[in-house]
Amino acid sequence: MNAPLPAELLANPLLREWDTPFGLPPFADFSAADFAPALALALKLHREEIDAIAAATDASTFDNTIAAFDRSGRLISRIEAVFSNLTASHSSPELQVVEREMAAPLAAHGNAIYMHMPLFKRVDALHEQRHSLGLDAKQTRLLERIHLDFVQADA
Repeated sequence: MNAPLPAELLANPLLREWDTPFGLPPFADFSAADFAPALALALKLHREEIDAIAAATDASTFDNTIAAFDRSGRLISRIEAVFSNLTASHSSPELQVVEREMAAPLAAHGNAIYMHMPLFKRVDALHEQRHSLGLDAKQTRLLERIHLDFVQADA
């Protein structure tokens, strides 16, 4: 996170590192009111990561495109995992309100990523060269999987 967070976000337990056994979420620390602002910030930060990958002026490589894409969005993934877990197993009327409020922004975010043409062009260029890049089996599979996700989204 480049810019300092406002005080109300600094207090949000979803945005802090969890100092818990095995890195498990401290569910007792979360309230329904924490989720919408945390998700909104995480969506913004993920979009900035994606835009930076797509805007790179150097030639696409596995590391600066595919690996960077794979590393991006860790915060949104972490928060979404907790949110999904709670809404599926321990929901409340307050969490259901947040679910309804965040459904459209979360869906729009996924669409925006997989319809991001500059990013797709970088991924597609690598996919075209995949047999000559010297990738190992795991790297090849990741490249092919990410490319397929873009294609299936009609990028």
